[in-house]
Amino acid sequence: MNSIASLIDRFNFQVPFGRWQLFEFCDLDIVPDLVKHCCQNTLTAQWTKRLPFIQRQSPAELAADAVLSAINSLNDVETEEWTVIDFCSGAGGPIPYIEALVNDSRKLEGKKPIPFRLSDLHPNLDAWIKHAALSDNLSFVPQAVDASYPPFSVISATTPGDKDAALKAGYSSNGSKVFRIFCLSFHHFDDEAARRVLKSTLETSDAFAIIELQDRRIGSLFLMVLDFWLVLFTTVFWFWDDWMHLLLTYGLPVLPAVHSFDGFVSCLRTRTFEETVRLIEDVQGGSLSAHEKEDEGSVSLRRQWQFSHARALHTWPLGYMEVIFGRRVDE
Repeated sequence: MNSIASLIDRFNFQVPFGRWQLFEFCDLDIVPDLVKHCCQNTLTAQWTKRLPFIQRQSPAELAADAVLSAINSLNDVETEEWTVIDFCSGAGGPIPYIEALVNDSRKLEGKKPIPFRLSDLHPNLDAWIKHAALSDNLSFVPQAVDASYPPFSVISATTPGDKDAALKAGYSSNGSKVFRIFCLSFHHFDDEAARRVLKSTLETSDAFAIIELQDRRIGSLFLMVLDFWLVLFTTVFWFWDDWMHLLLTYGLPVLPAVHSFDGFVSCLRTRTFEETVRLIEDVQGGSLSAHEKEDEGSVSLRRQWQFSHARALHTWPLGYMEVIFGRRVDE
């Protein structure tokens, strides 16, 4: 099955003309909160439910494997205090599930749990309180969190070199090392905002992961067109007890239309690994030289950071998860 998917992927070319910013309906103020919340719930279900035959595991399980591997690769994760902080959490998305899967795996390995925290520019406290009540290792930041200028509670205590500058700029420390996660959110930032977010990340955290369930390839775009019909098919099974969700799906198909359109635009907004690296180069004021390139999909930049990229099939045969991982390394 994977060999067939690999063969198909050879013809799954990237859409030309670069990244398009465009807009998503759920980003607009004119869209009612009720519609946005239903769309968030649909997206969470698509993260956490496994579709028979075309998914070997749910996307959240696949993402949890990537996050667990990244966490375990940190040299001092067992000797230092680390906190994973999700930015742009919305209603929580897959993070509560990822946290449970990561810490369950670490518990089986006899390792200490890693605290996770939810954050957002517009905190959804009602949803977060429910999630946090189900886990000792999941909490949230109740104040608004701007990923480009974060409050003291999400700043690393041990950011080398830039700590004094960060404190003078108004940053303060949360008492542990910080692993930032942008889970299906980084593509929302335009290039200028993305540079500010990356600058903040490199200055005030110790590792980060950007996780996207889509890319700019024709296969991903095709799946988003089909997503209209997928939402129609799955809603009655996933939300049979939510009359408003059913009404907005079958009475007036707002949710399938919005979800499919926003997913299509998300594909066109998603950056490649190389495009993300170029933004980091802009932030750091340098460029890669030949000797800084390591194995395929991995590069080291100056100022003690290393970046890598992974791609994994989540929905057969065209749906791929993209993960960009960055961490501080010793010079």
